[in-house]
Amino acid sequence: MARRRTAAAPSAFSAGSAGKLLITLVILAFVAVVVLLGGSSFLTYRVVTTHNEAENITPASYLLSNFEPVNFTDHSGDEHEGWLLLALKGAPAIVLCHGYNSNRSELLPLGMLLRDNHFNVYLFNFQGSKNGQLFSDLGAREADELLAALEAITKRPDVNAQRVGVYGVNTGGYAALAAAQRSPLVKALVADTIYENPDQMLEFQIDQLLGGSSGVFHFLALAEFHLLGGRAHAFRIREDLGKLAGVPKLFISSREMAALAGVTESLYTAAPPPKRLLVLEHSQSGSASSEEKLEHQNQILSFFLQDLPLRAD
Repeated sequence: MARRRTAAAPSAFSAGSAGKLLITLVILAFVAVVVLLGGSSFLTYRVVTTHNEAENITPASYLLSNFEPVNFTDHSGDEHEGWLLLALKGAPAIVLCHGYNSNRSELLPLGMLLRDNHFNVYLFNFQGSKNGQLFSDLGAREADELLAALEAITKRPDVNAQRVGVYGVNTGGYAALAAAQRSPLVKALVADTIYENPDQMLEFQIDQLLGGSSGVFHFLALAEFHLLGGRAHAFRIREDLGKLAGVPKLFISSREMAALAGVTESLYTAAPPPKRLLVLEHSQSGSASSEEKLEHQNQILSFFLQDLPLRAD
């Protein structure tokens, strides 16, 4: 009898240990899920709420007097601040669209170069000054704001309303491409290091924050982004490329941003002519040298001089 009781003890002990191990594993799995959800939520929040409002340079930095502050109100009632750099009266207007985590100040050197070559140039901030949205949908809202900017600037008597060019980089480039597909006002377009849909930009920015790619964080962050309505108003960029037939287009691809460079070059291939592709090691990033920035600006200037000449034939 003593042997039977002794033999049963290990079995009871093993069952109890297995139960405790299972509970421990469930708790660890729950903690891991909470950590992953929390981490992905933090990353998504960081990406969709980042706005840079620090304007390092202004037209006054160049001692420029021939410019006007020109604000406009978008279709949602939000007011946006802009600078109109005035050059040759009746010359084409070129609208410059800043990128993600940036503002109009970053594109002012390019604007000054275009203005010095007699183009009228308009730079504005996507982030509105009054009823600014907390969350960004990474491009769709910016495209609507650009359409409102085009309407406002073409009402000016000192610009040629029939001949407007647009330049945009990453988020601004997505907006520029989407707006050009919907507005006959755009007669020349430069799309710099762009993406096809907001999901790609979200994934790219998450990889930038993490220092590498993570499939798990991509999946969770995309789900949260969609819950916030990030894809609710996304445009059909690739499907609508045919609407740009006959509009001169310059696609700029930056090798240092490999993920976006691949998308940019794919959209270039799919776009109808006339079109050009410019591949650079760096584009507008802080890692570009002064020589690379100058080359980037001169290529854009050359494109507009050729495809949006100051005087129509």
